[in-house]
Amino acid sequence: MNNNLYAAHPVTGRLKKSLALAVLAGLLLTGCGGKQASVEPASAATSTATATAGASVAVPGVVGLTLDKATDQLKGLGFKVEAKDIVDGKTIIVEKNWQVMTQDPASGATAAKGSTVHLGVKSLDKIAAEKAAAEKVAADKAAAEKAAAKAVADKAAAEKAAADKASADQAAAAKAAADQAARDAAAKAAADQQSAQKFVQAPAQAPATAYYANCTAAKNAGAAPLHRGQPGYSSSLDRDGDGVACER
Repeated sequence: MNNNLYAAHPVTGRLKKSLALAVLAGLLLTGCGGKQASVEPASAATSTATATAGASVAVPGVVGLTLDKATDQLKGLGFKVEAKDIVDGKTIIVEKNWQVMTQDPASGATAAKGSTVHLGVKSLDKIAAEKAAAEKVAADKAAAEKAAAKAVADKAAAEKAAADKASADQAAAAKAAADQAARDAAAKAAADQQSAQKFVQAPAQAPATAYYANCTAAKNAGAAPLHRGQPGYSSSLDRDGDGVACER
């Protein structure tokens, strides 16, 4: 009976076989495709990671730049940037208001793309305040040095003026002494000359017993003037009592 049914429906049997083969083929294809899809992305990621890890560049020097310019330059080369306030630890908001003071890695060092460059920054306000303070210290120091130099110069000038005055006083005293000595010498010479003249004018020829009744007689005799102690001298002829009679 079964043989008759199979013989009666030969097409149905072939369809079942074909369907089974199609399902099996579909399963095989699906499994291979999924495996291939899962393997290919992993391989591509590995290649990308390898290429990225192998790309290293020289780190540029950004010390002295404002943080915004330094960041643009480093990021343009593929680096990440981490900035920190090295003075007060403040939060960095506006990058252009900060200046780079330190960097790690240093300028010229080689680092992989994607690595982080650490920057130490200081606010421009802080830098300006420090500069103003330094300039004030320098100005105060210069003023102090100038004042000290002026004090030294003033002292030297005062000492020179005192020395000049002492020298002038000494010269004046020496001149005064010389002038006084000259006057004294002149007075002595005049006195000596006067004494010599009086001595010369004394009439040595007058006799010891000479007598003159008056100065006219003494003058006529050539004996005038008469000095005390000389022959013919008489107090009556010496009206002014200076020891010299008939001097006029």
